[in-house]
Amino acid sequence: MSRIYSIILSFGAFIVALDQWTKHIAMGHFVQPGDTTPFLPWWSWTLVHNFGAAFGSFRGLPESVRSIFLLLMPMSVLGMLWWFYVRKYPRTAVIGPLAMGLVLGGAIGNLIDRMRFGYVVDFVDWFYPSSGGCLPGFYKFTPGTCHWPVFNVADSAIFVAVFLLIGESFFVKETPPSKKP
Repeated sequence: MSRIYSIILSFGAFIVALDQWTKHIAMGHFVQPGDTTPFLPWWSWTLVHNFGAAFGSFRGLPESVRSIFLLLMPMSVLGMLWWFYVRKYPRTAVIGPLAMGLVLGGAIGNLIDRMRFGYVVDFVDWFYPSSGGCLPGFYKFTPGTCHWPVFNVADSAIFVAVFLLIGESFFVKETPPSKKP
């Protein structure tokens, strides 16, 4: 079991370090929320203080409820993931522990922000030009553009982890336990 935990902790620590480093750079580069620097025609660096959960959800809750919810939710999710998945991984598993490391690092990276600032620092802004409506998940921010909610490295790690876990469930076959004669 120690091999699995070392994979999880290694990837988790890497994501926390990368997440906090990139947020430090973003906060040093921008003066206030809303400041933006174009990077590519469909990508900008834009500082956002996210007081809600994923995609800004739950930001309308009263502060006392939101604070408790947003601090307890990541810890509860990590506990449930450990209980239902991690402790059952076979010794040779790689994809699942890697995904769990990404989730752990992403959750801790955003939790550090919540504890330090009271919000999560987001800065990656993806968008596309549109004269009509936006695709699902995107929203109109400025006339003529549809934006994905601004995100960070921690959010990206969790997103990648979800797809790894989905892929693992479809493509990795469990080997049945061998029968002893």
